[in-house]
Amino acid sequence: MADFINLKEKESFIEVGSGVGCLSFIIFSRFSNFKKALLVEIQRDVFEVLKRNIEENALQDKVTLVNADARELPSLFPQLANSFDVVFTNPPYMKQQEGRISPYKTKAINTTEIFLTLTDIARIASYFLKIKGRLYMIHRSERLKEIILALDDFGLEVKRMAFVYTSQAKPSKRVLIEARKGGRPGVRIEPPILL
Repeated sequence: MADFINLKEKESFIEVGSGVGCLSFIIFSRFSNFKKALLVEIQRDVFEVLKRNIEENALQDKVTLVNADARELPSLFPQLANSFDVVFTNPPYMKQQEGRISPYKTKAINTTEIFLTLTDIARIASYFLKIKGRLYMIHRSERLKEIILALDDFGLEVKRMAFVYTSQAKPSKRVLIEARKGGRPGVRIEPPILL
């Protein structure tokens, strides 16, 4: 996913569901001139590792850490509405009513829409992104129609997609999405990614 994200010089970003910060740290290393970042993680134990990672890398001046439910962000930071260039996320991808929820709390929260749904992601991104700001996410290919409709409901136009494959002989299981707030219709399909 890091290769799909395009952050320009002096841009700011939010990562929703940061985990311990793996994706953000790749972004920090590739785009060291970023303006500011807001990293959000709901799970306290995971957040503590993220906090330690930020402190050990002396990034506290440019990075704000939030240990909260991402759905609360607009009420926690109303002054930051329409102020970010990029939002990215590797969100939970399974609906609660689909399949079995993991008995392991951390895994369940990471993979199942318990605290964060597709609609929540679209709402959060639309709230914080500037006009022409970009949302990047990876999700299940089979939910593509739902993804496009949810983003469209919040003024986010899908502009770029790349389908991810684990084998040339099998269907795509994941899709990378770039959507733009206030973007015009028209999407570019990138070459497939084979893992």
